Amino acid sequence: MDSPDKIGAKSKTSSQRIIDEYGNVHYIGDELARGGQGVVFRTTDVDLAIKQPLDKSGKPDMNANMFERFQNIRRLTLPPRIPVSLPLAILRHQPGYVMRLLNGMTPFEVFEMNGLTKVEIRKQEIPEWLVGIPDEQKALEFYHYAETGSTRRRLFALSKCASILARLHSAGLVYGDISLKNVFIGDGDSGEVWLIDADNLRFERIKGGKSAYTPRYGAPEVVQGHDASRPRTDCWAFAVMAFRMLTLWHPFIGRKVLEPENDEGDWDTKPIGDGVPADLDEQAYAGFLPFIDDEEDGSNAALSVLSRELVTTPALRRLFQETLGVGRTEPHRRPAMVFWAKELAKAADRSLDCPECKMSYFGQKHEKCPYCSEPRPAFARAMTGRWESLISAEVRETALPHRLFHPFSFEHNDDTQYEAVFDFAKKTVKPVRGTRPFPDCLTFEFIEESK
Repeated sequence: MDSPDKIGAKSKTSSQRIIDEYGNVHYIGDELARGGQGVVFRTTDVDLAIKQPLDKSGKPDMNANMFERFQNIRRLTLPPRIPVSLPLAILRHQPGYVMRLLNGMTPFEVFEMNGLTKVEIRKQEIPEWLVGIPDEQKALEFYHYAETGSTRRRLFALSKCASILARLHSAGLVYGDISLKNVFIGDGDSGEVWLIDADNLRFERIKGGKSAYTPRYGAPEVVQGHDASRPRTDCWAFAVMAFRMLTLWHPFIGRKVLEPENDEGDWDTKPIGDGVPADLDEQAYAGFLPFIDDEEDGSNAALSVLSRELVTTPALRRLFQETLGVGRTEPHRRPAMVFWAKELAKAADRSLDCPECKMSYFGQKHEKCPYCSEPRPAFARAMTGRWESLISAEVRETALPHRLFHPFSFEHNDDTQYEAVFDFAKKTVKPVRGTRPFPDCLTFEFIEESK
């Protein structure tokens, strides 16, 4: 962020400069994310981004009342230190605002293979464990899945996102527009997760209020116009995003959509009702078709999805059933975000990365990697009466998190509580020199490499 007298110093290297209400000058960088309501750009300040609203044609919405939006968000009683990127200043001559963005963060879209990543992956040598897969698209998706942290990193990132939403909901707030574009994660091993688009943040209302959603993530009652955005509609959008990230598939694109010819002529086929889209994809996204794993209705069963047993625990599968199965027509049945945050963290802590193929799996369930058949590596179990976590033998020094020792906390569950040094040869664990000793409730079990 610069003062106006420094404009000339950077104008040669900046394609566009924008001034905010306080006279600070920002230089527009690469486009970071784009949705139906706006576009986010990086700036030359690594900790700041620019959000600009878009009209229906995809151009900057010059009629947007940014001052009113800014004031509405500032009036909200947000939980302290919550990682939601809020507006810092309105732009002076254009619609939009400046918002905070931590350096080195990318949207959850990084977990999905797109056209650009597909081109880059094709330049790489495909690992042997993927060579036998006849479907090239599927093989490339698995390769990208492994390279972006596999299941364990996705579970951990989703748990952090669920914790943020749970804190918002506990304050009576609705986020309103959950999608892969609006949730950001730090690069590399960073555990930071932030929500970036605060435009739709508001208190829940019994009646009325605006509703916003990203296509394919909207709850049925919102898409069909029966209700407005609420915490339970956030729960729906989150579950859709989580299922898609973990299984590489949308939870409502099943047999009815992919093989519609098999349903033609059935004596019990129901006619399309008023307000129901004729397009099967749109029917699926709007909640008119069953969840592909619905326990009561198998008419839209999955055809090609990463096995749920490999990427979810029984508790997570129950959450998906209650949210996307029963919760499709009974929104009040959808579990609150607190359950998602805790169960996703449990699943992440019980996962191990395969050193051969980089895919992760639940270490106590498999003695060989279910993807490449490599023997399960040695690991240690850190256990207390509250929690357990698996630690790979490749780790020599690691942090033991808050959740191992205390009730699960949305804000502090990943904070470092103790630091440990492992010696897998001697099967010993000691506190890092200079740190406090472990409590008596903490025990360790060492598991040898499987044969």
